[in-house]
Amino acid sequence: MAKQHKSFYINKDVVKTNTETVYINKTATHLIGTNENGDDLKLIISFLHLQNNYQCFSDWSKQDMNDFWNFYKKVHQYTWTQVYATARKIQKNGIAYTIIPVTKYPNPEFKNNLSQDITLFELRVDAKKRVHGFRNKSVFYLCWLDREHKITH
Repeated sequence: MAKQHKSFYINKDVVKTNTETVYINKTATHLIGTNENGDDLKLIISFLHLQNNYQCFSDWSKQDMNDFWNFYKKVHQYTWTQVYATARKIQKNGIAYTIIPVTKYPNPEFKNNLSQDITLFELRVDAKKRVHGFRNKSVFYLCWLDREHKITH
């Protein structure tokens, strides 16, 4: 049952107990797969490494942002197996997972700090817009916004 606090409800797993403060439901990381590997996990997007010196959401129009949020909602329904299945050489479909060589990306300082075993790739927001980043466990780390599809392979 939730406790009422300052006119909104807080899940009982988030309130302070006598011995410790619990910030997240203990099963939440298991449910969303953030600490697990495997291609059957649902994709999660992180903005932790977003290179906003290349392009920022403030550069995007309201319609661009609507397109992005529709993509964001849709992509969370995909498992990594489904993401990889959208990669085709002849005709791409859906979010069109495409590996892009690291040399094609801006910001050499950021790229030079990436591990050599990281694979950078793009996902299709729509016919023109792309987002670029890498996968670690179940998380897609979005690193570059590409509203005009200028980063290509």
